[in-house]
Amino acid sequence: MKKATHQDRALAVDILHRAFIDVLIPNSINFVIKSSGNRSKRLKALMEYQFDLSILYGNVFLSNDNKGCVLYLDHAKFSFKRLILEIKLLFTCIGIENTFKVLKREKLLKNFHPKENFAHLWLMAVIPEEQGNGIGTQLLKESLEIYNDKLIYVETTTPENRTFYTKNDFVIFHQTVELDYPLYFLTKA
Repeated sequence: MKKATHQDRALAVDILHRAFIDVLIPNSINFVIKSSGNRSKRLKALMEYQFDLSILYGNVFLSNDNKGCVLYLDHAKFSFKRLILEIKLLFTCIGIENTFKVLKREKLLKNFHPKENFAHLWLMAVIPEEQGNGIGTQLLKESLEIYNDKLIYVETTTPENRTFYTKNDFVIFHQTVELDYPLYFLTKA
């Protein structure tokens, strides 16, 4: 595993984009992306935003073979840089008409954030043709070593991801379908 830098942005965004472009089920990513227009372009904008925010306020790790990527947020506080990134996301991905829907989602998620200090495992992906080969498990284990003294929090939407995290010692502490798709909240101490 290696820590990504700004120079790895295109590679990380490509991994994330490839991993999610064909995932069309109701989930958090598809909830945020405006449904009309070029889905690929909007998804890429979302992945760029998540990479940029994670570089600013957390960490991005790549697998040694550059086939997997994981994004963590440690302390995503307000800043003008963050505001600019969020305004750009609004126009390139979310759409004005979806703003209140997405803000409602964000409020729901924040209601279940742990009260104590935590690191948010924000997004994890392996390119589709390599999924199931242990890359994600290895990347998760190695990246968790960086955060071995911190509570880790993640939310996920698919039963497969839920199973992946529970097999890796995460515990579900809440679940809901309030947003018309399953949402599982998990932590790892």
